[in-house]
Amino acid sequence: MRTWTVTMWLAAALATAQVSFAQQSPEAPRAHSATTISDAELETFATIYADLLDVADKFEAQIESAQTEQQALEIRERAQTESLAKVTQRGWTPEKFNSVGEAINNDPALTEKAVKLIGEK
Repeated sequence: MRTWTVTMWLAAALATAQVSFAQQSPEAPRAHSATTISDAELETFATIYADLLDVADKFEAQIESAQTEQQALEIRERAQTESLAKVTQRGWTPEKFNSVGEAINNDPALTEKAVKLIGEK
């Protein structure tokens, strides 16, 4: 259950980040199919995903213990900023992360490889 909750939280944070990041970058994201995900991209995805799990762990208790909705919103914004930084420090955009994630989710073999790599992080 924790992984699903964290994944949904990360997806929401990155989806929101995409909007603001897309306004800064005129390039359209490159669509990935299962056959175009290289081993290096899969490794980078797994590293970023593990980093994002760490960010979620860091902020989860703070969000749950927020006294007001405003406090929770401010904590989520800090978490989103840190999540975006984790993605971009690896040279990726949120769009690329989400595109690769979608390709992984659509291919059982890639999903298996990704889960294994994430587990090793």
